[in-house]
Formats: sequence, C-alpha cells, structure tokens
Amino acid sequence: MKIYKIKLVIILFIAFIITVTCNVQAYALQKGSLEYLENRFDYSTLNPSEFIQLGDKYFEQAINETNKITRNRLFRYAMGNYFLSSKADPKNVYPYVQLGRIYDKMNINTLAKESFYKATNLDYYNPYANFYFGEYYYDRRDYNRALRYYIISYQNGYENNFETAVKIANIYEKLGDLINAKDFYNKSAELNPEKAAEFQKKLQQIDSLKYDESEYYYIIRE
Repeated sequence: MKIYKIKLVIILFIAFIITVTCNVQAYALQKGSLEYLENRFDYSTLNPSEFIQLGDKYFEQAINETNKITRNRLFRYAMGNYFLSSKADPKNVYPYVQLGRIYDKMNINTLAKESFYKATNLDYYNPYANFYFGEYYYDRRDYNRALRYYIISYQNGYENNFETAVKIANIYEKLGDLINAKDFYNKSAELNPEKAAEFQKKLQQIDSLKYDESEYYYIIRE
C-alpha cells in the first residue's frame, strides 16, 4: 500500500508538470486527466510541510540559476511540490502564493493571477499574498492595482517592510500624488537608514516642484 501511495504521488507530480507546460490545445485534456487522478487520492495522508520545504529548495535554486532551461526545470519541480502541498493543506495560503510567483516569473499570466486570487480569497488581508500580487501588477505597470495590494499588505503586517514602503512611494510618485510619495519615501528612509541619503535626494527633487503650492494639488485635495 505504501509503495502504491508513493507511485501515485509521483504520477500526480508528473501529471501536474505536464499540465502546466502543455500547449493551449492540450490543456483541457491534461487538466481533466489530472482531476481524475486527484479524485483517486487521499491528500490528507501527505505531510504538506515536507512538500513546502522541497518546493522552497527548488524555488531558491531556480532564482539563483542563470541557465534558462535549468531554471525553468527547477521552477517546475518547485511547482509540483507546492501543488501537492496545496492539496494536502488547502487552507494554507503560502503554496498558492509561491505558485503565483513561479507562474509570474514564467510569464504564465492566467495561472499566476488564478493562484494569487486563490491565496487572497483564503485570506484577504494576508500581507505576504497581497505583497506578491502587488509585485505581479507592478511588473506589468498596472500601478493602480499594484498600489491596492501593496496598501493592504502594508496595513496588515508589512508596515515595517522596506520593499513595500518603497514600492508604495514609487507608485504614488508615478501617479502624481507627491504628498503621499514624500510620506512613504520618509518611511523608507527610516526603515533603511543606509539608503537615507538616496531618499533625501528624491525628497529634494519632489520639494523643488513646489507641488503643495500648485493648483493641481488643491484640486485633487477637494
């Protein structure tokens, strides 16, 4: 029975890898096969933390890998382990976020968004999930959506996260809200004093525009 269980886990792992790398025409067929295998297996017998550890191992190796083919292979190994973890513990946000991050890096946009939505549907205010959903939109220059997720992350546990504060400041600047941009650049400098001089130059540039004295400032403040 134990050998059968191990074999079925391997088959599920391989089926998942094939499903996420197949072309559009074959996707529906492969997904149906995967769902069939899923219904035959009791995921509660698995230890989700073991798969997360393996997934993290492959994920970190992929991030540090320069060869594209090897990198994508490592990402697929990580994806398979996160997938099995999500099945063993379907209420855990983490594996869905990690799947979203991998799909994002592999430019599989539909599956990336699907994974991030699964994570935020499980825990709407989860800072980790919202931060990386923000990253997804930031990298695609959809700054309004990115700001929404960064703000949720910042307000729910990431108020001392330097990267979050910097991204929020940067987006506010891009959107022309220089008052909030200044506020978050100041927060960023407090969180990372080593870069305080860099942000001081940024603040001086903003102040030189005399934004708070402009007609535009008063219009948007009304």
